[in-house]
Amino acid sequence: MNSVRVNVSSDAAEFVRDRGGRVWVWAAHPRMCCSGAPAWMHATTEPPAGLSGFIAVAGDDVQVWFRGVGHLQPDVLEVGLRGGRRPRIEAYWDGCLMAMV
Repeated sequence: MNSVRVNVSSDAAEFVRDRGGRVWVWAAHPRMCCSGAPAWMHATTEPPAGLSGFIAVAGDDVQVWFRGVGHLQPDVLEVGLRGGRRPRIEAYWDGCLMAMV
């Protein structure tokens, strides 16, 4: 498995540090959709229930746990913060909210 370059924005890093310093990122296909739908990126500061297979990838000052789609992974995994009133972590696969596989 090749290494994934991880970019965590400074505001996202602060958000993650305030919640324990770890973020889990994964790609998943929608449960109910037509065949061939892209996998969407998900991110959380709590370990996701019922999912395994995460690997530690190099993050600057936060721990990033990543689970790709099968054996595929992005060149660049980006973690950012979105929302003002209710901020939330978002992840991007080579700049997209969908896993570009």
